[in-house]
Amino acid sequence: MLLRHRIKFPLLKKTPNTVKQTKPKPIKCNTRQLPLEIQEIICFMVLGEDASSPFVVTAMRVCKTWAAFICERMYRKYQFKNYLQFIGFVLTISLPNPLLPYNLYVQEINFESVNKYGVDTRVRRLIKYCPNITNIKFGQATSVKSDTLQLLGKYCQNVKTLQLGGIQSFPFMLDCNFSGMDSLSNLSLAATPIQYSSLKTIPTSIRHLKLMQMDALYHKDLMQWTQTHRQLTFLSIGRCKHLTQKFAELVAELPRLTDLELYGTEINDTSLLGLFDIPITLNTLSICHTQITDTTLQSLSNGRLVINHLNIINTNNSVTEYGIHSLLKTKKFKTIQ
Repeated sequence: MLLRHRIKFPLLKKTPNTVKQTKPKPIKCNTRQLPLEIQEIICFMVLGEDASSPFVVTAMRVCKTWAAFICERMYRKYQFKNYLQFIGFVLTISLPNPLLPYNLYVQEINFESVNKYGVDTRVRRLIKYCPNITNIKFGQATSVKSDTLQLLGKYCQNVKTLQLGGIQSFPFMLDCNFSGMDSLSNLSLAATPIQYSSLKTIPTSIRHLKLMQMDALYHKDLMQWTQTHRQLTFLSIGRCKHLTQKFAELVAELPRLTDLELYGTEINDTSLLGLFDIPITLNTLSICHTQITDTTLQSLSNGRLVINHLNIINTNNSVTEYGIHSLLKTKKFKTIQ
C-alpha cells in the first residue's frame, strides 16, 4: 500500500471571504497627565461662553478637576431665573459637607429677578456663607432689611460694588450702615429713603457714587459729606428733589472728579451757574433730561472747564442748533452727543 494512503490528512476547511472584524480598543485618556492650566483652557473651550449649556453636566463627569473648573465659573456670576432656583442656590452654598467649596466661588450676585418675593432670610444666610462677594445688586423694591445690609461689612469685607434700590420693608426714613465695607468703591442708591446719618457711614474708599430719586438728602448734607470724601472720581445725581442747585460748590469740593452726570427736569441754567468757571478737566459731562438752554452752552463756551466728552441728549427744545454750533466754534471735544 502506498504511503500516502496510510497517512490521514486533516480535512481542509474553506476560509470565508469575509474578514473577521475586531472591536477597536478604547483609548484611555488620563487628564492628570496634562497641566492644570491646559485642562482649564480645554474645559472652557468646550464649554463656551454659556455656562448654562447642556454640556455642563457631561463635562463635570470627566473628573473632579473639571468639575471644580466648571463650578467655579458657574457660581462666580450666578444668574437667578426664578425663585425656586434661588432657594436651591442658597441650599447648595450652605451645605455642611459639600463636595466642592461652592460658597467660595461666588463673587457676583444679582437679586433683581427674585426681589418681588421675601428674600431677606435667605439673603442673610447667603451673606454669611459667601465671604468672597465683590459685586452685589439688590435692584428696585427689595425686601432686604437694613440690619441684613450691615452683615456685608462683617462677613463680606471684599465688596467693591453695591447697588441698592428702594426697600419695601421700610417705606419711611431708613438708617443704613455701610461701615465695615472697607473695600467699597462703587455705590449706587436709587429711591432709598436714607438720611445724612447713613450717608456719613460710607467708607472713604468710595470712588463712584450714584444717587437717583434720593428725596431725603439735601444739598447741605452732600456738601458736608464731600468734605470727608474728596477722593470721589465719579458722581451721578438724577431726579433728586432737593439736589438741584449749586452744583458748582459741590464740584469745587471734589478735586479728583473726572466724570459728572446730572439728570432731571429740575435742573436748569441756574443750577449750573459757576460750574464752567472751575479750572479742572472732566473726562465726561452728561446733562440729560434737563431744562437747560443756550445760556448754559454760552457759559460753557466762555468758561475754563475742560471737557473731553459732552453728552446733552434728550434735553428740551430750548437748546438750539445755533447754540451747539456756537459752542463747537470755541470748544473742542473728543465726542459730543
